[in-house]
Amino acid sequence: MQWGSDDMVDMHIHTNNSDGSYSTKEIVEMLKKLGIEFFSITDHDNINSCKEMEKIQLQKNMEYIPGVEFSAINGIYNCHILGYNFDYNNSKLINECNLISERRLNKIKTIISYLENEREIDFKEKELENLYNKQTVGRYDICKLLMKRGLGTKTEIYENYLSNIKRMKTHRVELENITQTIKDAKGISILAHPKEIEQKYEINIEEVIEDFIEKGIDGIEVYNSIHSLKEMKRYLELAQKYNLLITGGSDFHGESHPERTLGKTLLYKVKLNSSNIRLR
Repeated sequence: MQWGSDDMVDMHIHTNNSDGSYSTKEIVEMLKKLGIEFFSITDHDNINSCKEMEKIQLQKNMEYIPGVEFSAINGIYNCHILGYNFDYNNSKLINECNLISERRLNKIKTIISYLENEREIDFKEKELENLYNKQTVGRYDICKLLMKRGLGTKTEIYENYLSNIKRMKTHRVELENITQTIKDAKGISILAHPKEIEQKYEINIEEVIEDFIEKGIDGIEVYNSIHSLKEMKRYLELAQKYNLLITGGSDFHGESHPERTLGKTLLYKVKLNSSNIRLR
């Protein structure tokens, strides 16, 4: 990857292949208009966008890096691992995506069963057919169905319908398996938005980073829309201390997170450019 010193970059974008609002083609058109030269689409647990990008013509100054965001677990810690620059035709990588997608679907079916039997919500056959045919289905897809019913806002539905469901088997895969799969596909593994782990488990990422490194991560997502300037500085120092690769992205989704903007982090609107990123 031959980057200039100030090329605009966004390494964390979602399409409607997972929980984003826009197609791969629509995202590329948006990136063109914004002048973002280097980008990666990192849909949850699937690499459909990688195949779709083969058919999309990029401008000469644009470069696409194959990406994915895997759902992983490390001990008690749920986490997301960004994979970059891998061989997306690798059979092990494809099988891992299919495994997680199957687990996700089973989990969603369990939630639907709960809502039908315990909360007496009647889903239409067509609604469920569309839901189950999605490549990567998640709770937000159910949330949208309930919002259409007028059962509340996104926050209200998560609180009243989706947060109190009994614990069920996770769709996540062990961290070591994920990082090894990415490595086998000649890619790199990045710990996504560490603040999410800190908030959920009330820890500092510094307390567990060495274990994550031992389990195979190559870098850390320093720049993300949920990170403050102070947190970015702390994660940057952590990456430098352990000689980790550094990435960043808007974590753009569209309608589910309308406050996020392509090519920028949310807090203080830090522009992402190649001077912020180190992928080798």
